[in-house]
Amino acid sequence: MKEEMVDILDGDGNKINQTLTKSEAHKKGLWHGAAHLWIYNSKDQILLQLRHPKKDIRPNVWDISVAGHISAGMEPRETIVREAKEELGLKVETKNLIFSGVTKLEDPMPEGWIHRCYSWTYLLKKDLYLKSLTLEDGETSEVRWIYVDDFDKELDDPERGKLYSQPAKHVYKFAVNEIRKAISKTRGNL
Repeated sequence: MKEEMVDILDGDGNKINQTLTKSEAHKKGLWHGAAHLWIYNSKDQILLQLRHPKKDIRPNVWDISVAGHISAGMEPRETIVREAKEELGLKVETKNLIFSGVTKLEDPMPEGWIHRCYSWTYLLKKDLYLKSLTLEDGETSEVRWIYVDDFDKELDDPERGKLYSQPAKHVYKFAVNEIRKAISKTRGNL
């Protein structure tokens, strides 16, 4: 299987007209793009996925509903559609995605390199049954719903917080705030 190519970005998140394999970008600690999709439902719950134990980056931790690197030449929304289908067997239409912003992550890896990425973040309100999802082998081990407030509390708890990627804590907090805003807006509280 051919390795995924990614566009290299500068320190401000702009493409610099260079593409490399994902592993080369990682090894060199170069900035590249990712797309994140946070799925929440009408019960104020967030869908989380447990990263597979064989993942290169942060195995065995609970993470974003859907996430993936942006392949060279692709747009973040296209990446979300592709990754939702691959990771969860879920069909997502771009018109239903709510753009929330871009976060920056510098994540030191145990092997000595630094994962540097800009992540385009989207929200999707969707009520779905966990059993209706098809989890991608080697990517996602499990999925679960968690109430927004409980997720926020777990992130701050010294023991429960270990269930999540610590360097990505600010990314999770950003998503919690954005989901709370979306919930409030839906209910007419803004």
